[in-house]
Amino acid sequence: MKSKLLPFFLLVFANALSAQVTLRGTLANMPLNSTRQLALEGWNAERWQAIQVVYLDPDNSFSVRLEAPGAGQYRLRAWGEAKMWNDFILSADSLLTDTLLVFNLDYQRLNTGPAKITGSLANTLYYDLLQAYAKAHPATPDNTPAAVKRLHALQTDLNRRCMELANKYRKTLIGDIALLMYEPVQADYGAAVQKMSASEFAQAHALDQIPFHHDNVLYHNGFLKRLNRYFDYFERTPAGNKAYVDGVMSRRNGNDYVDGFLFKHLLEKLMDFRQEEGLNYLLHWYAPDCTDESPLPDGTLNLIEALKVCAPGNIAPDISLKRPDGQPSTLSEVCAKQKLTLMLFWRTTCSHCREFEPELEKLYAKYHPLGLEVYALSTDPEKTDWLEELQQHPRPWINVYIPPDLRRDVSRNFPAPSTPTLIALDKDRRVLSRVMARANLEAFLKEKLN
Repeated sequence: MKSKLLPFFLLVFANALSAQVTLRGTLANMPLNSTRQLALEGWNAERWQAIQVVYLDPDNSFSVRLEAPGAGQYRLRAWGEAKMWNDFILSADSLLTDTLLVFNLDYQRLNTGPAKITGSLANTLYYDLLQAYAKAHPATPDNTPAAVKRLHALQTDLNRRCMELANKYRKTLIGDIALLMYEPVQADYGAAVQKMSASEFAQAHALDQIPFHHDNVLYHNGFLKRLNRYFDYFERTPAGNKAYVDGVMSRRNGNDYVDGFLFKHLLEKLMDFRQEEGLNYLLHWYAPDCTDESPLPDGTLNLIEALKVCAPGNIAPDISLKRPDGQPSTLSEVCAKQKLTLMLFWRTTCSHCREFEPELEKLYAKYHPLGLEVYALSTDPEKTDWLEELQQHPRPWINVYIPPDLRRDVSRNFPAPSTPTLIALDKDRRVLSRVMARANLEAFLKEKLN
């Protein structure tokens, strides 16, 4: 793969040009008590990121100048409203000269679909695509045979328009967005494909037409949406893990930044869903290539190293942390006293931790007499928060705190980017599972302790 000298994420704010973009418009039908401002956001490959506040004048008009913005997908959002926005795009070719985009927005209709924007051919085309997509994907789907047939026809027509735009505007942002809005329809394929089950078709063709070799895919959230939908087509089994990983990584097409993004996305997805087999497969077959040639952020590289250090079968590094009373508690000593130790990474503000703890307490009461210990490591920024929580709500297991000066060392050796994370060790600190899934925990304990 060709090496490039650009930052990995290709933020929509990157690659700044000298041209200016002015956003001007009105927001009609504003409620009297609503906040008189809009949030301007940009898509940064993984999430929406705030750029600036756009204030409304007394007549509900606004005008804001963007100094040297980057190409990509943007959004004007009604302040404080999660589902009331209007999307627009800035393509690289439109940024070569000063640009004026004019918005005529209606507050009452922001959550019903896009509003037309004047001043940009790319946005006129984008508006038409969004309108067509909304018709083919209604918010409240009708699953009757007649409705399904009608939606398939609408999607087929949209796909035709997407391909026309992609061919006419090759390698441009609007051309690649058109391909991201393409949705494969099984009825449009040949006889052999039509014999597939819906699941087989989705696994084979759900990612068709995505331009994996273009940086532009990282500029629009449609890319992430299609990747996430693709994940849902696979069962959470070892075979499903491998097929899912191969289905994504086999579509790489020589763009180092897209390749790096795909690897990072898969790594985080498999971590989130605690899929040990998929992680092993991804790290074994794809990590060397991606880590050598694709620009990955330091956090991802550190996570990869921690996953390698804490791979099943390896002896976990020893650590010594302090209990609430200030006495040290060494991991090796804790493990040696029991058949199985669960390292629990948690924090007081973690809602998922609070949901999980009652379940864990029941399992602890049941399996502690059979050789289970829990070594709970707090990742709280402030030690006082941890101490107050334990004072108010004592836990029956061993509780220790990771001080600021040891956090880097702990994160290098134990893969716990989110909470709660469970790592299972035997009495010799040998790793049994580094991303234990909560749903599988009791079955795992039964197998190891009975």
